[in-house]
Amino acid sequence: MTNHQDYPLRAEAMDPSTSPARLDELTKLEGDRGDCDSDAGWCREFVATNPSASAETLTELSQDMNDFLARLGAARNPNTPDSVVRALTTDWNGQADAARARLGLPLKPADTLTRRLTQDTARSRRRQS
Repeated sequence: MTNHQDYPLRAEAMDPSTSPARLDELTKLEGDRGDCDSDAGWCREFVATNPSASAETLTELSQDMNDFLARLGAARNPNTPDSVVRALTTDWNGQADAARARLGLPLKPADTLTRRLTQDTARSRRRQS
């Protein structure tokens, strides 16, 4: 279990009492998430789930194509504007399902290729039995 005293920036990013301005600052800190001990590198994903994050910060995080976790958090955060969440419903990853759930929409239907593969597998199994 992570001790938040060892990672004060992460703790600040998760704390709902942190001001929206400070949360925005935390998203801009240099850090490498690949280095598990990089406190600053993990702030963006925690800010994205913070109920005190501003709509502007969440919009910025939602548009970062290189940060899946921040986009996912923004999709789930009630402070993210609905127009931004709607844009995430077409993503190919978990953000789409999170965004659709947040808007009360059904989950994204499987794409045509996935449906074809599923149908082909079912036909093949019927032939084998």
